[in-house]
Amino acid sequence: MTGRTGSRRWSALSLAVLASACGPAAIDEGALLSAADARRNEAGSSAAPMTNDLRVLLSRPLTAESAAQVALVNNRGVRAVIEELGIAEARATQARRLPNPTLEGAMRFEGEGRPELEVGAMIDVTDLVLLATRASAAGAEVEAAKLSAVGALLDLAYDTRRAFYVHQASAELTELRRTVLRAFTASADLATRLREAGNITELDLANQRSLFEEARLELQAAELAAATDRERLNVLMGLWGRGTRWQTTPRLPQIPARELGLDELEAKAIARSLDLAIARQRFEGAAKRANAASAQGWLPELKAGVSAERSDEWAVGPAVEIEVPLFYQGQGETGVAQSEMRQQRHRYADVAVALRASARSAVVQLAAKRETLLYYERVLLPLKQQVVDQSQLEYNAMLIGLFQLLQAKRDQVQTAAAYVEHQRDYWIARTNAEQLLAGRRPPESVTGDTRSTAPTQAVEGSH
Repeated sequence: MTGRTGSRRWSALSLAVLASACGPAAIDEGALLSAADARRNEAGSSAAPMTNDLRVLLSRPLTAESAAQVALVNNRGVRAVIEELGIAEARATQARRLPNPTLEGAMRFEGEGRPELEVGAMIDVTDLVLLATRASAAGAEVEAAKLSAVGALLDLAYDTRRAFYVHQASAELTELRRTVLRAFTASADLATRLREAGNITELDLANQRSLFEEARLELQAAELAAATDRERLNVLMGLWGRGTRWQTTPRLPQIPARELGLDELEAKAIARSLDLAIARQRFEGAAKRANAASAQGWLPELKAGVSAERSDEWAVGPAVEIEVPLFYQGQGETGVAQSEMRQQRHRYADVAVALRASARSAVVQLAAKRETLLYYERVLLPLKQQVVDQSQLEYNAMLIGLFQLLQAKRDQVQTAAAYVEHQRDYWIARTNAEQLLAGRRPPESVTGDTRSTAPTQAVEGSH
């Protein structure tokens, strides 16, 4: 062992000795939130600092970002995940502990003289030798737990943003379905009057009434979807009771003029991946545990100390106790640690492959969603407006009937509804890309599915 290596070993041992004198510190949630916000800012999200006061946040119309802030402040499920860091730190404290000394004593009586006394104190030297390695392995697990906690906060923020866009779109679609129903109601009423006057056939009346009934069912389905999406968002934000009376901005945001820089998304996603960093830390911890288990298996369990004996006078001297690893050399512990090490290596490779595929898919999806939205804005929506305008002119000139005019307006609303759905899909795709840039892989789900991978629990949010 060189002097420098020995110095590092003793430095690590000294730190472990000092750390063993105190328990694990409380989790610094502020530092974890700051780390998550820094990653979101780096990814292009508008994670600007805002108040942590729920009353203030909920008193204003929510945006995607303020909804995410509410979730980060108020969601109890993510707090449960963060406590894994506290568990890891407590286990690290356990790994850094100094072995407690053992005391022995004996008293023997011979006749009527003074009893013979024998006392001894021993400490496990083998544990002391392996202390630094075990502490280092536990430290790697703590670092992995910190990264996992930051990842849980990021997942919650992006899950909430996706759920917000879904809810916002549902509210818009409900209003559009209500507009369609009003048009069909007017059409059905007009058809009834015309049929009573004998100006249309029974078939024409049945067609108009059928369209009205279908529109009514579509509105009911839209209202149910909006209520379900709102409750899903309530769960992510951890709200119940009076805290659920929040309002949102009325419309989905328009497509931004500048898109995210996606040229190197795959490389950036790999470089910033928290999952890969967690796998690396856990591989390092498993490797160190494997080394410690292998060394412990072949090292004799050595205890050293002092022994004192009194017969007529006190006699003091060193004492040694040794267990020879004759029948068992820690093969089980070593095998477990080595399997864990291989497991993390395979997991790292698997995550890297899936992450690269997600990044490539995110680039394609975001580009396609943007192109579709621009097509709606530049071509389809103006065409539908032109059809309505021309139909109004021809109706005024008595060239077409009212049914044809109402049908043109209904078609325009249906196109607007499709545009809202594509808007929602675009913002979800953009959120997925930002999540990759922040270091987390978005969940594999269909468009509009915002089920969180982190456990959640609703709590009272505002009174």
